[in-house]
Amino acid sequence: MPDNNRGLLAILVPDRRLRVYFGLLAVQVIVYTILIHYTFPLLEHRQLTWAEALFFVVETITTVGYGDLLPFSSQIMYGIVIFIMVTGVFTVLMIVPVMLAPYITALLRATPPHRTPYEVEGHVVIIGYGELTRALIESLMIIDMPIVIVEENQEKAREVYRRYRKQLYVIWGDYSDPATWSNAYVKNATNIIIGENERTTAMIILGIREKTTGRIIAVVDDLGFDRYLRYAGAEYVLSPKNSTGKILGRHAVLRPDVDTIYEAISLDRMKISEDSPASSLKLIKVPIMEGCRSSGKSLRELALFERHGIDVLFFWKAGSFVMHPSGDDIIDTSTMLFLLGRPNALNEVIEKEFRADMPGEELAIIAGYGDVGKAAYRELTQSGINCIVIDRNEQEIPFVQGNAEDEPVLREAHIEDARFFIVAVNDDDVNIFATLIARNQNPQLRILARANETSSIDKLYRAGADYVALLPTIGGQVVAGIVLSDIVQVLLDLPNGQKVVMKHFMKTTPATAGWIERKSSVRVIGIEGGGRSIIRPAQGETVNAGDSIIAVGDIGALRRFIRLLSG
Repeated sequence: MPDNNRGLLAILVPDRRLRVYFGLLAVQVIVYTILIHYTFPLLEHRQLTWAEALFFVVETITTVGYGDLLPFSSQIMYGIVIFIMVTGVFTVLMIVPVMLAPYITALLRATPPHRTPYEVEGHVVIIGYGELTRALIESLMIIDMPIVIVEENQEKAREVYRRYRKQLYVIWGDYSDPATWSNAYVKNATNIIIGENERTTAMIILGIREKTTGRIIAVVDDLGFDRYLRYAGAEYVLSPKNSTGKILGRHAVLRPDVDTIYEAISLDRMKISEDSPASSLKLIKVPIMEGCRSSGKSLRELALFERHGIDVLFFWKAGSFVMHPSGDDIIDTSTMLFLLGRPNALNEVIEKEFRADMPGEELAIIAGYGDVGKAAYRELTQSGINCIVIDRNEQEIPFVQGNAEDEPVLREAHIEDARFFIVAVNDDDVNIFATLIARNQNPQLRILARANETSSIDKLYRAGADYVALLPTIGGQVVAGIVLSDIVQVLLDLPNGQKVVMKHFMKTTPATAGWIERKSSVRVIGIEGGGRSIIRPAQGETVNAGDSIIAVGDIGALRRFIRLLSG
């Protein structure tokens, strides 16, 4: 019977705190009723029935008045009444907020809007919200282009609305309802980006392709659906996993014809090759490998700018990003340099300074043979690097079946002899532990790891990773590169929120590099055009119409920079 009562009470009053407060109030009323029933006759010389005593206590706690019982002749009675009033009111004040909180919260949690406040044009429509969407929004913030987020889930739509309500438009609507796309004005959009599962994406594309002339970009997990989504009407079908795998593979390759440009705007557009104009500037990443002749030297000793005309813009070292390198900085195998220079100079410096002279064949171990692992495998084997895959499932390539967290499995894959370890499992905890074990077994190993969550990046670096690729961020940057390609080229996304971009100068009146820096707060690091390529341009260097300006800055500075150069 008691259990049944407790169950009924829990149903009637679901909030545990509310049950406690109501219980406290009931105890107070009972105790105070007994107190008044026995003390009132002694102090005021008047008998009270139990009903009158209860009525008096309720009147006191609710502060509504006392009728014929006033005035009191005893000062003690006044003290008792004051005590009842204070403690009772305090309990009631605890109950009221708890009772009203759900209703107040519901009122404050406004329903996300179903349409934009007015008709928008030339905007980007992003369908679906997640980690990739956040990275995409941050990349698109450098241009003055309206953004409309469409989300079918009400809670997600409310989250986006709270987070970005002053920066973009949010629409909550059913993907199968044509009114949703009318309310998002897809007919006026320049780009429609869909980040839902493949089946939902296909349904959305078929529902909007006749309503818009904008580019439809589908972001999927599995590129195997590429041809179906293109047939449905997508102009681009992108896989963040595929791009992440390519990037991890390229960070293990150092050849003049394959650069390590970050990343993902176009993995094939910025290669250094013999076809590249000798005067054009390229921005590349150079990992310092074991056996590299430059390892252990300071930047001053290398003197790359003085000897080769190459600028060291930034570098990673042991998981830390250095925005402003100094001549005293020492580079070693935990270092990744960002170099800006002409293709022929970069080819020369790679051969002379950064080529790793190590005996034996290059061996890479890839943990996980999903989409990321497969892309890394293709990248590495095409570059002539032998690979062994660790996966739980049997594969038709050189592989070891098992878990990358197991030491015997890693030893069977020859972790002690490997030069590279690509950690590409779809589980951050596994990747962290596999990195820790591999670093312990081979201190000279170059470890390149995948991460799904931002919180895992620092843990992977602490575990011993040399480079970590955050999959959602890379996906957002890939998509942003397509959207921004007609306006500005993003060359590099830096971990401190800044970016390196290249933009054509479209004003008819010449300007100077110093004027551009003062007006926009960016740092101009290179100028191309008119048959010249200039690194570290002087403040008075003239910029003419058609010149390309390479600059670095935060989102606000880059917005001003793009406006300024666009005229």
